[in-house]
Amino acid sequence: MNLKRRILLAYRQIHDAAPETPYLHARDALPGRLGLDYETLAPHVKELEQQRFLHWKAQDLYKLSPRGIRVTADPVELDREFPEE
Repeated sequence: MNLKRRILLAYRQIHDAAPETPYLHARDALPGRLGLDYETLAPHVKELEQQRFLHWKAQDLYKLSPRGIRVTADPVELDREFPEE
């Protein structure tokens, strides 16, 4: 599976479970959810933030941006942006 797609879908699951929690600790939660170390994930997370799929705040806190929510809500758009490998 496309790693950026996996990252976005992991954030979507967390967002759906607790939408009132505005920020997620990427450094703490994401590696355990995806089974990869943060050093592997960090460049992909940063790229998703730069492309406005994730919103970043100090200390590696991330949440889905409105664009990230929209893309993860529409399977067709998700496939267009992040096709399966």
